[in-house]
Amino acid sequence: MTNPLIVYVGITVVLSLINTISLIKVYPRSANTFYPSSFYIATITNFGFLFQILSSNIEEALLANKIVLTGGIFLPPFLLMALLNLCHIKIPVFYRMALFFFSSGVYLFAITSGYTDIFYSNAELVTVNGISKIKADFGPGYYLFCMQLAAYGVTYLGIIIFFLFHRKNVSFQNLCSLAFIGAVTLASFAISKKMGMESLVIPAVFLMDEYILLILVHRMGKYDIETTVLNSLVQSNTSAYVTFSKSKRYIGCNEIARSFFPEMQALRVDYPLSNKTEIEKTFSKLLDQFSPDDLNKTMYFQIGRRHYKCLIKHLFHGNSDCGYMMRIEDDTRTQRYIRFLDKYNKELVNDVQDKDSHIQAMQEQMIVGMANMVENRDSNTGGHIKRTSQVIRILISEMRKDTRLGLSSKFCRAVVKTAPMHDLGKIAVDDIILRKPGKFTNDEYQIMKTHAEKGAAIVENLLRDIEDPELVTIAKNIANYHHELWNGDGYPEHLKGTQIPLEARIMAIADVYDALVSQRCYKEKFSYNEAYDTIINSMGTQFDPSLKPYFVNCREELEAYYDSALVS
Repeated sequence: MTNPLIVYVGITVVLSLINTISLIKVYPRSANTFYPSSFYIATITNFGFLFQILSSNIEEALLANKIVLTGGIFLPPFLLMALLNLCHIKIPVFYRMALFFFSSGVYLFAITSGYTDIFYSNAELVTVNGISKIKADFGPGYYLFCMQLAAYGVTYLGIIIFFLFHRKNVSFQNLCSLAFIGAVTLASFAISKKMGMESLVIPAVFLMDEYILLILVHRMGKYDIETTVLNSLVQSNTSAYVTFSKSKRYIGCNEIARSFFPEMQALRVDYPLSNKTEIEKTFSKLLDQFSPDDLNKTMYFQIGRRHYKCLIKHLFHGNSDCGYMMRIEDDTRTQRYIRFLDKYNKELVNDVQDKDSHIQAMQEQMIVGMANMVENRDSNTGGHIKRTSQVIRILISEMRKDTRLGLSSKFCRAVVKTAPMHDLGKIAVDDIILRKPGKFTNDEYQIMKTHAEKGAAIVENLLRDIEDPELVTIAKNIANYHHELWNGDGYPEHLKGTQIPLEARIMAIADVYDALVSQRCYKEKFSYNEAYDTIINSMGTQFDPSLKPYFVNCREELEAYYDSALVS
């Protein structure tokens, strides 16, 4: 009849394997490896206990004991690393390697059992009722092992006590769970070793530790901000990502990239682009246009009937620049808008090419009309275009008085003429977001911010064939950069200081001033004094401080205009 202890240890081994499989399914692949490593070691240790009680001679028993000691020696440092990770304590690689090498040294002493007196000075096999165990006299290596366990135990409990009472950025329940595992495991080892009952006690304790760790790992998922944010981004992502090495060899891509470009299924990892397919030729061309000195670069391309926007950035592994990453978005809808507007403009030019003055009048009406069309879709900004255009006129008029600026009449007329187009990109923003009666969520705000880039693209296609290049440039700059901030915290390109075109810096003041003194569905209007103070206090951070005197000088004219405009 099979001894109950053998059945018991066998069951713990099977359950330990089941726990390990369960952990693999619930534990995020992007997280650290200390928890799964602890599971693997505990499972291996339980196997060691099973082999030990089944041993038929001292050689087999010593071999099984070496497997058991794998858990005793290596489990404590892995649990310590898991605890430090939970407490957000980052240990330099050097110290982690030192712990590993020290544990490895102790284990080297352990595996000399049977050959030297370092770990066991004498060992013999004792069999009682068909159960084998080792009776041994201990050597210096064993006492070093015990000292290691004691040191880990003191460190482990000291960290837990400190964080329980002095830090609030760590889950109390998780700390208590790890404290329980540490205390019970160390106490069980010491007591069972003293009583010679390791095979009976330790497998059950390890199994209990695994169950607690399973619950703990499941709970810790929501406390791991980096992992949860990454998973959320992956779930909500609609962009294709493709990566290449520094030598422009293909590394990999996500599923969205494969859905965009089915030919990528045939690309082999680590192989250079062969230029056999259209997508390979396109990627090769894009990489050739990206200079290693560029931080990032946005480019556009077309495959079949679809249009794509591609942002190329450097790919980092740790702190090392190891290649290139492409983020690709389907830009077909925006391009169709642009083509429609472009076609409309060309037809308009052909119809009135002999009537230049009439073209100018119609063009201005079209600009204002399109701007009004956008504004009519946006329930939050009624009259904004008309008012900001007048603010621009007043500011430009004041600036022209300062001959030191050297502003040409052509530049001033162009700024005034193109000011109504600054929010034209909103035509490509979905109504659900544009007409939302309240503040945007973070995701909605990110989509809304795209109106600057889209507006610049629309403006260029709208004007490039019928306007002076300088006016087109000014219009694009106003549309694209009027949300850039003087300190570099704006969007879409985080330009800073005089990197921001002058026309966009002027537009930024007009845009914000009108938003402040006007009532919106999500805020009450500011008083003139509040709006004035807000603008002045933001000079040097949000706005160009060199524009401050002109804004100050035209304060009365601005307030007089808004008195009449808001009343009417």
